[in-house]
Amino acid sequence: MVKNKSVTPEDVLRFKEPTKGFLCPLSANTYGIEFLSFTIKDYDTKRTIFDISRENAAAAPAVTASALANLSEDSYRKIRYNFSEDVLRTPTISTTLTFGVGDHEVEDFRMIERHYFRDRLVKSYDFNFGFCIPCSTNTWEAVYAVPLLDDKLIEEMVANPFETRSDSFYFVNGELIMHNKADYNYCGEPAEAKPTPGTPRAGAKAGSKQAQGNPGMKYAAKMSATAPGKNAQAQIPAQAKAGAKASF
Repeated sequence: MVKNKSVTPEDVLRFKEPTKGFLCPLSANTYGIEFLSFTIKDYDTKRTIFDISRENAAAAPAVTASALANLSEDSYRKIRYNFSEDVLRTPTISTTLTFGVGDHEVEDFRMIERHYFRDRLVKSYDFNFGFCIPCSTNTWEAVYAVPLLDDKLIEEMVANPFETRSDSFYFVNGELIMHNKADYNYCGEPAEAKPTPGTPRAGAKAGSKQAQGNPGMKYAAKMSATAPGKNAQAQIPAQAKAGAKASF
């Protein structure tokens, strides 16, 4: 395992294949960042593609104590997604992510997500959430256009379940604090996607600005926050500019 302090955003943006393991331990998340819910929708049809939250995760079949005893720490950071094939052909999606922050302020919260088919880089996202106040619940909403993949590549991804993978890296002030992994299965039936039973992880997917060499890219996003106290229900504007870039 590589020590998290030695891994920079610039290092991650040079990766051309999935990492062999996790590049930081679970204990690196000293800011108490916790993902509470995540929804993906087809922006044009409004069809829900994916929806996970604490509430519906709690309704999943219980994991027995003996099964938990056999799980490694890394098992909590891996998830398998089952999506319909048409997700790969959806031109515009909207996402809503809700996450909580612990007792300390979070400066320059950034996520980089690298998607691969086998050992080929397919997409790369670079999301900047900006500043988060202590003890806050933050909601990030985004709409973005995703350039369609080549038909031959889509056919290969459908024909080879779980050989499409992603690494999600989370940084605070340039320091790696979280690293999650996901595998994807794309089937032919258009239906709402659900995660494989197990410990769910809400991946933080945000929007994407127009990328270099990608003139058709659309992007719109906003973030709001609520904090405990007298005015807990009032929205608090994000205190730093939030944005994202994508490359393909």
